[in-house]
Amino acid sequence: MKISYKPLLTSAVLIALTACSGSSSHAPRPTLGNPNAKITIEEFSDLQCPACGLVGPQVEEFVRANPDNVRLEFHHFPLPMHEFAFRAAEAAECANNQGKFWEYAKTIFENQKSLSEDFLKKVAEQLKLDLTAFNACLDKDQTKDIVRADLKEGTNRNVSFTPSLYVNGKLVEWTSKEAFEGYIKSLK
Repeated sequence: MKISYKPLLTSAVLIALTACSGSSSHAPRPTLGNPNAKITIEEFSDLQCPACGLVGPQVEEFVRANPDNVRLEFHHFPLPMHEFAFRAAEAAECANNQGKFWEYAKTIFENQKSLSEDFLKKVAEQLKLDLTAFNACLDKDQTKDIVRADLKEGTNRNVSFTPSLYVNGKLVEWTSKEAFEGYIKSLK
């Protein structure tokens, strides 16, 4: 009797692919604005960084006011000196899975001094997220690899401070909201 291993191999490959993809899907990178915009801002940010808490919302506001011309991509770059930055980034990605990244990040930026594991979950409750899904995502570290990938990308691009803003791939120093907006508008 001859045994065919092809059906078993096919099943094993499908099981392996399913296991590698994880049981939960992850939303795409947090972005705002026109996906085909001529101008792309990449923000490398730390949710516990006071400077990021000032700059990030201003960049977001500018993009929301110019959604046809500008695209914003958010990248996590939690600094080791900020105790809850990495965990807050993971939590923000769990909120992103439910389409609430920007609301979650805004709340974290506004309450940086209150960060704790309990607070991260409380924010999810305030935003009326599916708490079972959010808590499972956070408790099982389902978004840790996303944050690590952002850190690696930032390190590969020589990010050494937050916030770091790249406009069409070029690092642009933030000196003021007006100067940054003026620079962006000069590119149109």
